[in-house]
Amino acid sequence: MYTRLSNTADRIEAVLRDRHAPATVVGGKVMPGFIEMLLRPAPGTKVNQVRALQADIALAVGKSNVRIAQSGTHLAIQIARESRQPVKLSQLLGQLGTLPRFTAVLGLSEDGAPLLARLASPDVSHVLVAGTTGSGKTSLARSILLSLCDQHRPRELGLVVLDPKRHERGAGDDFERAIEKHLLLPYARTREEVIGTVNRVISVMEKRTAGQESLPRIVVYADELADLCQTGGDELIAALTRIAQRGREPGVHLLACTQKPTAKVIGSLLKANLPLRLVGRVLSADDARVATGIAGSGAERLNGCGDFIAVTGNKTIRFQAALPV
Repeated sequence: MYTRLSNTADRIEAVLRDRHAPATVVGGKVMPGFIEMLLRPAPGTKVNQVRALQADIALAVGKSNVRIAQSGTHLAIQIARESRQPVKLSQLLGQLGTLPRFTAVLGLSEDGAPLLARLASPDVSHVLVAGTTGSGKTSLARSILLSLCDQHRPRELGLVVLDPKRHERGAGDDFERAIEKHLLLPYARTREEVIGTVNRVISVMEKRTAGQESLPRIVVYADELADLCQTGGDELIAALTRIAQRGREPGVHLLACTQKPTAKVIGSLLKANLPLRLVGRVLSADDARVATGIAGSGAERLNGCGDFIAVTGNKTIRFQAALPV
């Protein structure tokens, strides 16, 4: 492994030197899904010069693409591993033990530590999971829900599921069995069921007393958010926006998945009130900007299959999502 890393470092330094953007590889680490090489540009080498050479670097290390990100005072060149190590939710939960209340497990961050999300935090209260088909959106959302259910009794945490893809008679898979006791209402699939369910959640939310913790905390899981909004129209968008705007204090949280969260489809106010973005691989830099809300995130250069970045404000953290097993 050391020899391969040394050879990779030599190739990166050589291509940058040949393109008149010299830099030195000063360290690195091996993560479950990628290898990260820390780069210190030489005096006079601009960051944008290095970023412009992503394709050349990828070719030099034998990959279709690499991702370049800021890492403290260095640049980090992140290269996909040939064989990724799976990150299993059950193993993480076993290692972590008791977590702070209403804290979800996301996976392993780029520094090798478990990445957690505490729903009570204003920066986390509602979560958007985005990415193209195969990025791992559904698996990540399921891991979030399972980690919450594992830590809380049904009287402490309730789930509401809006899922237009679910058949009337569910397959009864392990995930459904694991969350069954936490379900407050039947799965909502049709337009009428979805709107009725969301309005019932809003009714509960508005009756709760401000400043007091009301139980159970409620997580509304909306799979295929864009499809739901197109089917439900302005009425549903307005209702979900109300939850996103007012839900944190009375203990109601929204977890939504979609491929491309454009403001035109899901509504600009709803999108603006989803503070934590978990973004997997997308098709283009424009799609990455739409999903993350920032420019230059590099989400279009992620590897898929659970390779994600977490975005809060302008801060990004790359992580390998936990598999719901």
